[in-house]
Amino acid sequence: MRMFRSFRSLRWLFCFAVVASALFLSGCGGSSGNEDGVSYQVGEPLSDSTLALVVSSEYGSDTLTTGQYRRQTKMRMQRLSPDQRSTDTVQAIHRNLVQRFAEGHMMRGRARAEDLPVDSAQVNRRLKQIRSKYQSEAQLQKQLAQNNMTMDSLRTLIAERLQTQQLQQQMADNAEAPSDAEVEEYSAQNRRIRAQHILLRAGQDAPQSKVDSARQAATALIDSAQAGADFAALARRHSEGPSGSQGGDLGFFTRDQMVDPFAEAAYALADSGDIASEPVRTRFGFHVIRLTNAGEPMDTSKARKQMMQERRKQAFNDQLASLVEGATVRAHPDVVDAGLYEE
Repeated sequence: MRMFRSFRSLRWLFCFAVVASALFLSGCGGSSGNEDGVSYQVGEPLSDSTLALVVSSEYGSDTLTTGQYRRQTKMRMQRLSPDQRSTDTVQAIHRNLVQRFAEGHMMRGRARAEDLPVDSAQVNRRLKQIRSKYQSEAQLQKQLAQNNMTMDSLRTLIAERLQTQQLQQQMADNAEAPSDAEVEEYSAQNRRIRAQHILLRAGQDAPQSKVDSARQAATALIDSAQAGADFAALARRHSEGPSGSQGGDLGFFTRDQMVDPFAEAAYALADSGDIASEPVRTRFGFHVIRLTNAGEPMDTSKARKQMMQERRKQAFNDQLASLVEGATVRAHPDVVDAGLYEE
């Protein structure tokens, strides 16, 4: 069921038929690329305006046309509000598309090379799921034709996905189980805590004058709170976040429920009533943080399960990054705004 869980109709399957990697990555959680560079090799730029990407490796090559690529970027851009469409964000979307295209190519190639078995009964079940989304066989055939596919090519696509999922699971299964001591440490580090905060907004694209003003105001609020001022009253008066009307109370939360800088600062506080000594900058702005409940360690059985999930994800991502190093990507610089050919 996992392969089609995120898709409401076959139209979505067609959209991802070439990119393909979003399907298997949904189970293990992410791309192997990073913000500092790319894990694949970058080849000469493409000059054919009908082609956006070509990825090649020992497993052959895959091509993404300009039309297909632009449909992908359009879908992603539609999820962003106008104020989120900064140059950096747009480039990150393009880089992610390129990365996933390379990952999909390498995963499919490796799965084919290992000749992983495919259960024909599973393929038939998936095909039946697709058919159930259409009112008639003729409607499905029409959709296939519009996307230059046949029932045989759809069946092949499904079989490739099943092979890829098997490879994904094999890669994740290489994760090492945590020791009892590691579970105890993780349990303590990932306890549920409770905190208040005051948010002074200064987004990532805010002018420097706004950033400086927000930082100064947050510093002044820290001084007031440490001098004994009522934190809840300060939050109601100054916070620009939704919790301001509740005195800044965030309720109980775990480390993974907060953005990293906020979580690190909150979990660094030891005792109830402690206030972070410096304003904490996140993509939302500057936070003044006060711990109100230091919490209790996470249940060890839950901690062990969560650790294993994280380790499986990391094992998969590490092997995927290594695998993608064998791919060479060529892109059309006028279509793919991923900064691959910037000086």
